[in-house]
Amino acid sequence: MRFDFIRPIFASATAAARASRPQCLPALLCFALLAAAAPAPPAGTLAPGAFAAESGVTLRQDDLRVGAVAYRLALAGRGLCPQPFPLTGLLFHHLAEYLPRDRALMVSRYGLDRGPGVLGVVAGSPADQAGLTAGDVLLLVNGAAFPSEARIAAEPDRKRWRRMVEDSEATLEAALAGGPAELLVLRQGRELRLTLSPVRGCLGRVRLARSTQVNAFETGRYVVMTTAMLGFLHDDDELAVVLGHEMAHGILGHPPMRTEEGVLASLGIGAATLWDREAAADRLGLRLMAAAGYDLGAAIPFWRRYLTKYDNFPQLFRSHPSLAAREKIVREEMAAHPAVPPGVRR
Repeated sequence: MRFDFIRPIFASATAAARASRPQCLPALLCFALLAAAAPAPPAGTLAPGAFAAESGVTLRQDDLRVGAVAYRLALAGRGLCPQPFPLTGLLFHHLAEYLPRDRALMVSRYGLDRGPGVLGVVAGSPADQAGLTAGDVLLLVNGAAFPSEARIAAEPDRKRWRRMVEDSEATLEAALAGGPAELLVLRQGRELRLTLSPVRGCLGRVRLARSTQVNAFETGRYVVMTTAMLGFLHDDDELAVVLGHEMAHGILGHPPMRTEEGVLASLGIGAATLWDREAAADRLGLRLMAAAGYDLGAAIPFWRRYLTKYDNFPQLFRSHPSLAAREKIVREEMAAHPAVPPGVRR
């Protein structure tokens, strides 16, 4: 979330923020962990070779990087989550996410008009073990068809087609809630039958948004990270700080921050309630990191760097905890969760 007069980090999105949300890459990070669709990229971004599927891992490397870290957090942190969620390690893309001029290419190359497309697969995940690969298209799940991608792409209203894409991915999520699902998959013109067996973990629907705004936020259903934020991060430990915090909001059931709450907080009214909410997300996010074997100490230089550059308002007028408060939380969690040796997972 962002207000014109304040730039908080990791704010839950408000209704106003949703109306002006940055454009997203044609990919949604779904580790089943199933995410919402992203709008088409600006003209000219469909570069030659940008969607080469020969690796069988991903069609977009940045999306896979974010997806892999979120998957690791969600899987390792399952003991911290009150409600289990079916994880698959899948990243999706949809025909509606592409500019109209580029859709014919996506149809001819992948058959993306026939179902949700696999943008990438996290290594070692259930999707990987099932034999799914980048460039696949899902046609049926347990014999049921997905909503028509062509019909979704024909919807001119952005909010409506986004909801339709979410419903499409919810079809798979609902099927997996009961255990393994039988998939009919399109791959290079051939139809294959595969069995996808999810593992249980934390809720963590995430997507990567194309924006120059260095930010991340939780919408009530999804974690959104901007490409500018991804570029600001030094390594995957810092990426885990951002994703863990935002995933924690969803796991804890925090409501999206309302516009009026942010406005009042910027005036010094009611900010303490928001600080408590953010502090709780900080703690759970760090515990997810610890469970996944990430370096909790990465949070301190990250917070110093970010808050110094982007969020240095007087504390009375901020909707998030101070740097000192956040550093205190990090040090407490580091003491409670000593570092594991490099290369060793908890």
